[in-house]
Amino acid sequence: MILAGHGSEGQRRLAAGRVLVVDADEIGAPLIAHLADAGVGTIGVADGSPMEPWDRYLGLPDPEPVDRAAAWARALGRTHPLVRTVAESWFELPRARELVRDYDLVVCAGEDPARCQLVDDVCAEAGIPFVWGSMEATGGRVSVFWDRYGPGIRDLFPKPPVPYFRGVSGALKVVGAWLGVALATEVVKLLTGRGEPLVGRVMEYDAMAGTCVTVPLRPRERAARPAEPIAAEPFFGLLSPAATEAARESTLSVEQLKELLDADVPVHLVDVREPDEYAFVRLPGSVLIPQGEFLHGDAATRLPTDRKTVLLCRAGIRSAEVLAVVKRSGHHDAVHLGGGILSWAERIDPEMPTY
Repeated sequence: MILAGHGSEGQRRLAAGRVLVVDADEIGAPLIAHLADAGVGTIGVADGSPMEPWDRYLGLPDPEPVDRAAAWARALGRTHPLVRTVAESWFELPRARELVRDYDLVVCAGEDPARCQLVDDVCAEAGIPFVWGSMEATGGRVSVFWDRYGPGIRDLFPKPPVPYFRGVSGALKVVGAWLGVALATEVVKLLTGRGEPLVGRVMEYDAMAGTCVTVPLRPRERAARPAEPIAAEPFFGLLSPAATEAARESTLSVEQLKELLDADVPVHLVDVREPDEYAFVRLPGSVLIPQGEFLHGDAATRLPTDRKTVLLCRAGIRSAEVLAVVKRSGHHDAVHLGGGILSWAERIDPEMPTY
């Protein structure tokens, strides 16, 4: 109330503000907490994921099975009774337009670029800002896309980037808290009309280098927005189209792999995870060739041709992406292990450590 340049007017604007947060994960969760503490009057949470043990660090223990959106609605109902928290459905194509109509702006730092593109399209159609964030292993980026005043997400990504699924690739979780605070700050600026929002600019954070820089983003010639919002690949899945096609008839179950190993059938078992993961837990007889050596090197051309190659990873995502590369290199009989190490531990060796 006594903050210079903000005061009671700014606080009233926050109280009247309506913000939709898409995904209440390690970025969205601290974002929601800061929006509530800032006094934002209505916070919608679109996340139907069930609460998991790794969500407990967010301070939301709940004795009953509940999804993230409902958990936040309950928690803020207790701690911030003046804040109206709305548990929304998933932000998906059928209801995307309907959802944004009830809000002044949308915040999304989702892992799926196609979802972010959908958010950008429906926000542009509604004439409201889209506060965007993106997290990588040890850093992230933040910007504000507001169609009537500056560039959109297609100006930053003329072609949607490869999805970076944090649960598969790994990320420094504290970076999510930094991004949550940065996104909340942009929301406060937009709702109060104070400061300079990141419209036409991208803020880039590198936690390991300890740097934070802001670079300009200029509109470029781009294809017109679709007449109707679309949910492009990989909006409904974790795999790229190439990996999905490669794995369609070339996925081995853990039971099938065990039968091959027990029968001493010669196979070339290739683990495409990272060295630290391989050092923690591995399947006997496997060799380590990290995913990057296939995607950005010539590892596929060095695979043996006298036996079947079986690719594996933690959950079957990276191995499917590598499988597409391996098949293109001429190893048409290669397969990958569905479910990866996690499935092996669950169904074959329950004593195997997991992560």
